[in-house]
Amino acid sequence: MEYKTLNNGLKMPMVGLGVYNISDGETQRVVENAVSVGYRSIDTAAMYYNEKGVGDAVRACGVPREELFITTKICDSCYTKEETLRTVDHSMKRLGLDYVDLMLIHWPVGNPTVMWHTLEELYEQGVFKAIGVSNFYPNTFPKIVNDAKVKPVVNQCETHVLYQQRKMLEYLKPYNTALEAWSPLAEGKHGIFRNKTLTNIGEKYGKTSAQVALKFLIQNGIVIIPKTTHKERMIEKVQS
Repeated sequence: MEYKTLNNGLKMPMVGLGVYNISDGETQRVVENAVSVGYRSIDTAAMYYNEKGVGDAVRACGVPREELFITTKICDSCYTKEETLRTVDHSMKRLGLDYVDLMLIHWPVGNPTVMWHTLEELYEQGVFKAIGVSNFYPNTFPKIVNDAKVKPVVNQCETHVLYQQRKMLEYLKPYNTALEAWSPLAEGKHGIFRNKTLTNIGEKYGKTSAQVALKFLIQNGIVIIPKTTHKERMIEKVQS
């Protein structure tokens, strides 16, 4: 497993498992399977409604907690510190964990500045090992960083070979903020698995088009969190 060193020194696995749109009842099995084949990073969110399944898997998987990297996201439109604390508390209780490795603001909604300052305080208290954002672009990212004490370690955005986010990569460099790709396989759309360029490269190196697409992102320093519920596909992706 390759790791990305974030701007606060924390090491994050370059490949993680996304659990978007997986039912809470199924999530524990999926995450346990992922851990059993080598995954150490799991990405969930309050709006996925499966944080409990992730937490249950963490406790049941047999791997020490410190070897796992758990990300979740708050998505409520919080305008005050109290609202933000309440939202964070709900996620922590559903996960049932003493700490979260990475807490993200899911969307630039509500008052991102107030939300960020609240996350900074919780980060300093050790509730999170790192904090970052998701779906923030140059029109909203400054609301976080302009008066921040702690710079976001990642910005999680839609990124894949068909939407490479090269401008975003350059934009984030001055902040030493990593780009993390959600939907790194374009949700299987746009013929990505039949793309001639990807399949030709795959044939040359004995890889699938999906593995080639994911390796492209990794080689560009982009953290990926592909989603799958199938163990054999988990193995394929973690070996990209």
